[in-house]
Amino acid sequence: MNFFIDWLEIEQDFWVEIPESILRSIFDFGMIGIHLDTGELQTGIRTGKYHHKGSFCDEVSIKISGSVIRMSGNPSRWGRVENLIGFEEIDSCVACFNSILFSLKLPQFTRCTEIFYRQGEDSTKVQKFSDGAIIKRLDITTNKSVGSGNERTFLKALSQMRYRNSIGRLHTNGCTVDWLSEKGNANLIYPSCYIKHEELRVHSYEKIKRKFGENSPEFKYYKDVYEYCEKNGVVRFEQKLKSRYLQKENLCYWGISDFSKLELLNQGFIDMYKKLSVSKIELESIAEQLVSQGVVDTLRKANTSAFYAMKWASGQNLDLAERQFKTHRARLRKIGIDIANPCDIEKFKAVRVVSCEHIFVRPFKAPDFYQFPSNAPNLRFAV
Repeated sequence: MNFFIDWLEIEQDFWVEIPESILRSIFDFGMIGIHLDTGELQTGIRTGKYHHKGSFCDEVSIKISGSVIRMSGNPSRWGRVENLIGFEEIDSCVACFNSILFSLKLPQFTRCTEIFYRQGEDSTKVQKFSDGAIIKRLDITTNKSVGSGNERTFLKALSQMRYRNSIGRLHTNGCTVDWLSEKGNANLIYPSCYIKHEELRVHSYEKIKRKFGENSPEFKYYKDVYEYCEKNGVVRFEQKLKSRYLQKENLCYWGISDFSKLELLNQGFIDMYKKLSVSKIELESIAEQLVSQGVVDTLRKANTSAFYAMKWASGQNLDLAERQFKTHRARLRKIGIDIANPCDIEKFKAVRVVSCEHIFVRPFKAPDFYQFPSNAPNLRFAV
């Protein structure tokens, strides 16, 4: 697979009510519906979401409605401090969820073996259902390396591209770009690309530090992963595949669906950058040139001289005999601007190109110290 799985939401109707004794061991509250017209009680107990927490600030949510169990979360993150690289197979993700269900004494998800058809409630639409677990949401991701310091430039260029008739939108912090319809929606797929080390910093850096301590093996490992992503300029391409899309493409039936077609979908998304030629250009204003070349020692002096240059470029008359004019002219001549001569607006540049570096997008390579996800029993760090 050219991707790994970052989120899974899955449900199954087991056709048997979950015993109340098990529900009481997990949930504090449950609801039973009443038909307002007939007063008939609804069969089965509906619960709210139960957030089952792991050992490393990770959690999954479980919701039960009668005989239906719905579970959602990031299986690649379960039992780990981060999810830079996750499970590549849905089977591994479901196995992770099943181990959690087993620990809670709940029924485990099973594979679909057959697809059935039934008449809808309105007697017009034919509905499909199966005898196993149904996938309601699936997030697929791929990491790429663009080089340290190039991430925002890369995302800014990427936001100019369209994907699946959706328009790119660069977030105000410059760390994420996503694609939405003209109405601002993402009904089938929500694609995005973001800076991975910024996501690590915002969501879990301080949590891991507070929970385990600054000198703990857990935090040191997390910090190493964070610094590796920052050093290599890691960006993550991510697509959230929603229930409607999964149903439309017959990708919702675990055990029957052919998920190999997701490789083409993912490849088409990450190949967008190949249509671009992205360069990182560093510019210097007149004031910055005066400081960087040692003409003046403060930005205040540089701004004053730059102001004279802009007045000269705009065609204003300057007093050539004025003492201040001579001072600023002497400074500006050291960077190639002579304000005593008439300004040629076609040749005059208010900024100077310092460097122009082409950004290369490279496959992501995991560091040697990286701990890959596993469904083996979780082992704590040891010093």
